[in-house]
Amino acid sequence: MSLKVPFSLLVVTASVTIGFGAIFALLPVFQDALQFGDVWLGGVTAASFIAGFIAQAGLSRYADRGYGHHLLLGGVVAAAIGCVGVAVADSVAVLLGARVLLGLGEGAFLPAARRVVILKNPDNVGVALGRMGSAAMVGFLSGPPLAAFVAAQAGLRAPFWVIAVLLATSLPVIARFEIPATDHAIHATPTRALLAIRGVRAGMLLGAGLFVAIGVYDSLWAKFLQEEHGASTQFVGWSLLLFAVPIVIMSPRMGKVCDRLGPVRVGSLSILYSVPFIAAYGFLPNKWFIASLAIFHSFSEAAVTPSSQSAVARSSPPALVAAGQGLLDGFGLLVAAASALLFAPIYSVFGAWALWSGLAACVAATGFAARRVGRGLFAPVDAVPVDAL
Repeated sequence: MSLKVPFSLLVVTASVTIGFGAIFALLPVFQDALQFGDVWLGGVTAASFIAGFIAQAGLSRYADRGYGHHLLLGGVVAAAIGCVGVAVADSVAVLLGARVLLGLGEGAFLPAARRVVILKNPDNVGVALGRMGSAAMVGFLSGPPLAAFVAAQAGLRAPFWVIAVLLATSLPVIARFEIPATDHAIHATPTRALLAIRGVRAGMLLGAGLFVAIGVYDSLWAKFLQEEHGASTQFVGWSLLLFAVPIVIMSPRMGKVCDRLGPVRVGSLSILYSVPFIAAYGFLPNKWFIASLAIFHSFSEAAVTPSSQSAVARSSPPALVAAGQGLLDGFGLLVAAASALLFAPIYSVFGAWALWSGLAACVAATGFAARRVGRGLFAPVDAVPVDAL
């Protein structure tokens, strides 16, 4: 069966996530410009994750009830306004508010977009979600080098004006987009219904392994490279782009592996594969070793993203497809927020070795937990999920 993932949806997905990535490399520069401490650094990062959690957990169910267009359009608008907010921020409070809007925008958009590709590809869920994940990663991880380049040429605020204009131009594309028919069968307590399914819980644990690391990368990767190894903003941006390349290339392929071998098996092994790479960041002698190691580390991320999404998609009832994706990412964003708030002071007090060793331990725990919860749920070779209740 041919894959049905609209190219226009992939382009807009990348545009929505690019704002998140753009501030990634520039956050330490904003910290210096606006003069706020490391606690606020973690708070600014956590704010976007918490806002994303609220949007994903609270709004995604409405994509299953016929409001997919509203969420897609609203997500793009919120992300555009958030970029404008970053561009004009003259205090940490304004920057925090802009990050909230970026989180709300992505949190409203992504579950509705994933619902489209899940319903269009019932027999190729992992591959379709892998392609969506590649698009999101292209946006997120092309943001830092783009922002670093534009900021070097036109100033710190300029990248966010550019991204806001890019998002505004995508609105007509979304307005004309065809949304699959909606099943209105389930309206009450979708979160409780989803959490009762073991496959959903296993997928959420896989997602937690990814997002606990994202919370650290988003708040501290640039600061770590600059403070510990003297990296420039441009180097940080390019290191993230190098990290992205294997993810973009391999995510659809790893999605196919998930469809054949089972998402929990593939996802949990990939999480455990990442643990020694994460721990090593705290002990490597220079930025070039770290950037080189990150390329190999990124193969894990290429598998975990479609694995977690596929496990939840294959376990969710048809009328709760978007709600399941929202619950997955909402929980993940909450984990990322807690991670950013926890590890920023750990890094300030104890240094790089404690940061990366502690993160590696947390990631390992999620991998083992997901494997235990999801054991035996998904048979290999394109089989439909067993009754996981």
